[in-house]
Amino acid sequence: MFESMKKDKVRMITLIGMAVMIIAVAVKAATASVIAAAAIHVAGLACFFLVEGIEKTPDAESGLSFKRFFPDLKKPGVLPLILLMLVLSPAEMLLSKAVFGSAYIDHVLGRITVPGLDQLPLLLFSQIISVLGEEIEYRAFFVGKGMKRFSFWPVAVAGAVLFAAVHYAAGPAGIVAWDLGAIFIDAILFAILYRKTGNCLISFVPHFLNNMIGFFLVPILFG
Repeated sequence: MFESMKKDKVRMITLIGMAVMIIAVAVKAATASVIAAAAIHVAGLACFFLVEGIEKTPDAESGLSFKRFFPDLKKPGVLPLILLMLVLSPAEMLLSKAVFGSAYIDHVLGRITVPGLDQLPLLLFSQIISVLGEEIEYRAFFVGKGMKRFSFWPVAVAGAVLFAAVHYAAGPAGIVAWDLGAIFIDAILFAILYRKTGNCLISFVPHFLNNMIGFFLVPILFG
């Protein structure tokens, strides 16, 4: 009976957390609400650690494992997928410049607030924290815990839609669609990487590196 109650509690927390994230992302996309943005982080992070705590998840099964990082990195198909993503990021920026010119990067820079390259240590620190948080929320919790309730592709696609929507900013329709489409594809690839490893620290790697590549390429391509 105790095991059944524990499973019911985990199921309830997972479903409530996913529902709160979906609602909060919709509100944030529609209103740019700071409270909704905070609710996304609180729901994703709190529910992930609550579920892991209730289940007493061993490190070998955790969606956030530092000990498994290098073994997981060596799993079949992981490094090629990471390398593919690192190639896609600059390719997407080059294509964006060719199609939209500087209007594209103006749109992207308009929706983010980060330290500049002249504050590199602060930029690195802020990116490590924000990217790790996103990977726990969207991959370890929404996809990882979600696919214990549903099959992989529905939660991967739903998670990718949420991840793209949370980055929404108003602008020219073509640029917005291109921007969100690229983010959606990235999120699908992050989810596939998570499924291969069960460790959001692995999907953190291309996510963090792609962001940093982008910061360094912006002044080169659009300066």
